[in-house]
Amino acid sequence: MIDVFYPIPKLLDTILTEIYAENRRKHEERMAELQIISNSSLRDAYAQQLLLDRFLAPVENAQHSIQNAAKHAQYMAEVVNYYHHDHGCSQEQAQEISRQFRALAVKISQIDSLYDLKIIYQVVTVFTQQLSRFKHRERNYSWEREIRKGILDPLNTCIAVEKNFQRRVALMTGEHPSATVMGLLESE
Repeated sequence: MIDVFYPIPKLLDTILTEIYAENRRKHEERMAELQIISNSSLRDAYAQQLLLDRFLAPVENAQHSIQNAAKHAQYMAEVVNYYHHDHGCSQEQAQEISRQFRALAVKISQIDSLYDLKIIYQVVTVFTQQLSRFKHRERNYSWEREIRKGILDPLNTCIAVEKNFQRRVALMTGEHPSATVMGLLESE
């Protein structure tokens, strides 16, 4: 569908119609799969698995993003050692910064709660501020920008996903009386 070029007039309507049709086909396929399963306990288990997969997919994606941020910290440790002169950084400073990036990668990979995620986000923000004194003459190569794009932005997205997930769980279970529809709307 992405490779197809549509005429400009009513472009959005055409694309929207295509997407609705694709979603409808997928839904019909799922319903057909459910019809095939005649045993009600199997059908219920299958439906439960589909719901669980759909419910947990954002959390799994957030975990994947967290691990990618840890990989990026490892990458930055390597980059700092190779390009420290371009940023006005001595070899000794670069070695220490690289050690700090490697330690940061370990900390990021150990995140297992929203609290840990927020703490590490704050740590990376302050760390980035401290490294901002090492400037490259071109913005595209600045360490500050690289940390923001490769670590801070993904972690920030994970924080939003986790908060939204917790609000939905609280609303569904009724455990959190202050979780209102307005709270959900603000998070999305």
